[in-house]
Amino acid sequence: MTEPVSRRSAVASLAAGAAALFAAPAAARALGNMTGAPAVLRGRYQLSAQSPTTYSARALHIVEQTVAIDLLNQFRFADYAEQPPKSDLWLHTPRSMTRAEYELYRTAGTRIFGLGHTPGNYEAGIRFFADWNSFIAGYDDWFLRIDDAGDFARVKRSGKVGILFTLQNSDHFRTAADVTTFFALGQRVSQITYNATNRIGSGFLADTDSGLTPFGAEIVARMNSVGMAVDLSHCADRTTLDALDAVKKPAIYSHAGCRALMPGHMRSKTDEMIQKMAKTGGVMGIPMLRFMVHLDEPVTAEHVLDHFDHV
Repeated sequence: MTEPVSRRSAVASLAAGAAALFAAPAAARALGNMTGAPAVLRGRYQLSAQSPTTYSARALHIVEQTVAIDLLNQFRFADYAEQPPKSDLWLHTPRSMTRAEYELYRTAGTRIFGLGHTPGNYEAGIRFFADWNSFIAGYDDWFLRIDDAGDFARVKRSGKVGILFTLQNSDHFRTAADVTTFFALGQRVSQITYNATNRIGSGFLADTDSGLTPFGAEIVARMNSVGMAVDLSHCADRTTLDALDAVKKPAIYSHAGCRALMPGHMRSKTDEMIQKMAKTGGVMGIPMLRFMVHLDEPVTAEHVLDHFDHV
């Protein structure tokens, strides 16, 4: 008999190599032979000549079969240390992204990337989505804009990389009508607040948590009406709970940890908030940011898995 695989052990096998996995066991088998012993006997595969790390066939199979979504990714794999970011060049200079740069995204083990930027007003939001729509149109052989749930399957079938239009604030919504405008431009997720208080509600760093405002309730209602997900990741506690009372469709935490594991950390969500969000039908993304995972160094993959287990 074989030992049953626990959820923790399955997640651990993925977390250990999530940034390096190719979603292609055939490629893994071919590369596995570089480590000496035949891959078919070892059941583990080295995916890069530059790294000695090996990954189990089970982990590779799970990644291949899953449409993994990073709900907050600023599309900075290829240029994180560069200023100005290389992504600025890609957005404003046609066909400037190289095949090698694209391969960093295609082979990351993540199928869909949420953008997670924060244009500060209506005009900046219009420009942001104009740039990204042009970018995707210029690379339609590589990328697919995620417009509805059916696109998850289309991304998987096509082998393309999915781009999910999201923003980390909603200051670009001057009126509820603007929600409809930005939905038409492709936006599918919006955090209703960032760190401070805005016309909709309060972020977790606000001096006073005013809760969801009447204007905020109007914005949430319009988001529900058009099909744009309400993201409450950065909201303060009262604003979070008020918004969960207001939504008629699933709400999400694109990136938030568990306050039960991070006592006093206001950027995390309480058990009440997690359960209440779950009852809307929503999902919660666990952040891979050290300060949001564990209060003290060293921070390890085990601490990340603690949040998965708790949720």
